[in-house]
Amino acid sequence: MSSLLWLLLYLAPLLGLTAALFAWFGWQWRGSDMQKRIDELAAQIDTAQAALRQAETDRATALAANAPPAPQDPAVAAELQSLRGDLKSAQSEARLHQDQATKANEAAQALETEMARLLADLEHLRAAHTSAQVELENLRSPAPAPAPAPAPAPAAVETAEAPAKPKRKRSTPAKPKAATSTLREKVTVLEGQLSTHQTGLATLTQERDDWQRRITKLEGQTPADPAGLGLARRSLADSEKRLAIATAEIERLRLQTQVLRRVEEGESALLTVPDDDLTQIKGIKKIISEQLRAHGIRTWRQIAQWNEDEQRAFSELLAFKNRATREQWQQQARALHEAAHGPLS
Repeated sequence: MSSLLWLLLYLAPLLGLTAALFAWFGWQWRGSDMQKRIDELAAQIDTAQAALRQAETDRATALAANAPPAPQDPAVAAELQSLRGDLKSAQSEARLHQDQATKANEAAQALETEMARLLADLEHLRAAHTSAQVELENLRSPAPAPAPAPAPAPAAVETAEAPAKPKRKRSTPAKPKAATSTLREKVTVLEGQLSTHQTGLATLTQERDDWQRRITKLEGQTPADPAGLGLARRSLADSEKRLAIATAEIERLRLQTQVLRRVEEGESALLTVPDDDLTQIKGIKKIISEQLRAHGIRTWRQIAQWNEDEQRAFSELLAFKNRATREQWQQQARALHEAAHGPLS
C-alpha cells in the first residue's frame, strides 16, 4: 500500500507536466491562427501599396507631361492607413504571443527536467524500499532452533578399592568436549547473525541519512514542494523506526553472544565437575534442562551466579521469558548447591 501511495504522489508532477504541455500546445495553435491573420493583412497591405505605387506612377507621368496630377483616392489612402494600423497591432500581438510561447516552452523544458529527476528519485526509492523489505524479512526471520543436546555419558563404574561415597541425586557427567563443541557452534551461529544484522544496520543508516539530506534540500527549495516534503518526512520516520528495530535486535544478539562466550571460557573450570540434576529446580523440566546443558549450563552454581544480563540472555535464547525470576531459579539453585556442596564461594 505504501509503494502505491509513493507512486501516486510521484505521478502528480507528471500530471502537472501534461497540463503544462497542453497549455503550451494551445498557445502554439493560437499563435498559428494569429500568424495566418498577419499573413492576410500583409497581403492586403501589399495590394494597397501596389495600388498606391501605381497611382504615384500615374501622377509622375502626368507631371512629366505637364498634365495636372490626378488626385489621390481618399478611400485608398484611408484603407491603407487602416491596414497599416491593423498590421502594427497584429505584429504587436504576435510578438506578445511569441514571448508567451517562449516562456511556456522554457517552463515545459523545466518540467521535463524535473520529471527526469523525479523518475530517478522514484527508482532510488524503489531500490531503497526493496532493500528495506529484504532487511525487514531478515529481521523477522526466526533464529535457528537450538541443536539437540548430546546424550549424557554413562556413569563411571566405581572400583572396589574406591571408598564409598554418599549417594546424591546427581545426573551423570556430560562429555566436556562434546558440550564445548555444541556451545562453540551456537556462538558461531550468533556471530554470523550479528554480522548480517550489522550489515543491514549500515544500509538502514545510509537510507536514513539520504532521507535527511532530501528533507533539507526540499525545505530550502523554491518554490516549495509540500507533497514531496511530506512524503520525505514520512519515509524518514519509517526509516528511523526500522533502524531502531534493527539496533535493538543487534543489541539482543550482542548480549547473547557475550554471555555464551563467557560460558564457553568457563568450560575449562568445569571439566572435572560432575553435572547437577537441574530438574530439581522447580520450573525446569527435562526439555529446558537439556537446552541449558546444550548452552553450557550444567550446574546449580552457574544458575545461582547468573547476573541480570545472563538471566535475560538465557531467557531469550530458550524462550522461557521471565520464568527464572517468577519461579526463583537462582534462589533454588543456591539452596540446592549449599545443601549438596556447602556455601557458595
